[in-house]
Amino acid sequence: MAQNGLVPVTAARHGHQYWKRFTSYEFATNRAGCAIVLQEAPQIAAIFPIVFKEISGGIEPRAILSLTDDMPTPFVSPEGRWLASYVPSELRCHPFQAQPLGQNTPDGSALFQLNVDETSGLLSTNPKDEPFFDMAGKLSPGLQDVQRFLQTRVAARETTLELCQTLRVMGLFEPAESHDGVALPFGSLGISAPRLKKLSAAEKLKLLDSDAFLLIHAHQISLCHFAWLAHAQRQLAEQNSQQKYTENSDISGFLSAMANAQNDDVLGTSGV
Repeated sequence: MAQNGLVPVTAARHGHQYWKRFTSYEFATNRAGCAIVLQEAPQIAAIFPIVFKEISGGIEPRAILSLTDDMPTPFVSPEGRWLASYVPSELRCHPFQAQPLGQNTPDGSALFQLNVDETSGLLSTNPKDEPFFDMAGKLSPGLQDVQRFLQTRVAARETTLELCQTLRVMGLFEPAESHDGVALPFGSLGISAPRLKKLSAAEKLKLLDSDAFLLIHAHQISLCHFAWLAHAQRQLAEQNSQQKYTENSDISGFLSAMANAQNDDVLGTSGV
C-alpha cells in the first residue's frame, strides 16, 4: 500500500468496491496547510494566510491552516465541522486525490492518476453506497464528477506553478520567517517588497497580463491573518482536552460569523 493509504483507482482493485461521500472534516484537523490555485486566491486571502513553499515541482502558494504541525487547525470544530466560509479546493474531494503525471493529452489537458485513500474509512462493500465502476467497467457517474473536478484543479495548478516560476525568475521570492511578531512555518517564502518596487515596466506588464499580480496581492493582503491565527491557537493551547472550544467560543464564533452559508457541496467547482 502506498504511503498515507493512497493507491491508484483501478477496476482490478476497486471494481467490486463502493465509497461514501465524507460528512466530516476531521481528516483536515491536523493539516498545517494546503496547496491553492490562482482562481481561488481571493477567497483564500479573505480567510487564511498565504505563503509560498518550495516543492519538487517548483514553488506553490499554500493556505496556512495551523502555524505548527503539532497543533490542530482552528478551522475545524471538535465535531468535524468546517468553520470557515470557504473550503480550499484541495480539501473537497476526500478521499480522492489527483497525482499529476507530468504529461498532457493531445488536446493539452494535463494527465493525472486518480488515487484514493484506502485508510479513510470511506470505502465499503455495501451496494447502497456509490460504486467505483459501472457494469461496463467505466468510472461510475459519481466518480466521473470527482474526476472532472480534479481535472479542472490539475489544470489550474499547472497554471499556478507556471506563474510562480515567473515570480521566481524575476527574483521576487525571499525567505519569510515572521510577520508582525508571529513566527511563520519553516520554509515559508514571501514576496520581496524592495524587489517588487524595482520591477521594470515590461516586467510589471508581464505580471499584469498573466494574472500573477492577483497572486501577489492575495499573498500580501492575507498576511494580516497570521495575528488572528496565532491568537486562536494560543487559546486552543490554553484549554485542556476536556475543555475544547465550543460553538460559543471566541474562535468558532468569529469563524461562524464569517460563514454566511454552510459549505455543503463538497464536490462543487466554486473557486477552481
